[in-house]
Amino acid sequence: MKRIKRKAVQYWQQPFFGIKHDFMELLPTTKLILTAIISSFAAIFQSAGGYMPGIGFFVSAMTTLPIFLATIVSVRHGFLSYFVTILLLLFIQPSELIIFSFTTGILGLVLGVSFYKSKTRFLVVFLAGAALFMGIITILFIFRFPVLGPGVGASFHFHSLLLVAIFSIPYAWIAAEACSFTLKRLAHTLPDRVIKPVSDQQELNHLKDGKENVEAKK
Repeated sequence: MKRIKRKAVQYWQQPFFGIKHDFMELLPTTKLILTAIISSFAAIFQSAGGYMPGIGFFVSAMTTLPIFLATIVSVRHGFLSYFVTILLLLFIQPSELIIFSFTTGILGLVLGVSFYKSKTRFLVVFLAGAALFMGIITILFIFRFPVLGPGVGASFHFHSLLLVAIFSIPYAWIAAEACSFTLKRLAHTLPDRVIKPVSDQQELNHLKDGKENVEAKK
């Protein structure tokens, strides 16, 4: 039992797989083109919920990933992709615009930034879950839109808040793991000069510091 608890604590204290934004060695034009492509995919995924009821809702959940990847390229391009996707949805599927703005889209932004800033899984999931919680609450109680279905009413009750919280944290955790897995695959597929894992950069910094210490002693 203690062993399981120790592993659980270690799991939440370890960081997700991430990269340093400074090592995304892409030209500005390439980043803009990449942002446009990513935004198009995000809009297509999100609009699937309106065009294909049922399975489309599972496809729309994938919208978080493109926004996350754009934010990994740079935070500025992440916000740019977020707003471009909103504009595309305004013409393609306006009914999905509110859902994207306050749930899947904002979740991708928060995950991208927290992967860069945060050092533990717990903090990443907590921040992402909190952002998703606030987004769903906004849609439910301000816009009066039943984003979680008829089971969760638009009236302000503690019961509704509890259900949203129970939904938000596990969803954010699954989304974070999916984004981490995808980023890891990309890091192994793309050349090292394009994307460099955080662990590799930390190792380079350690070697550099070691060389500087040796030269200082001489």
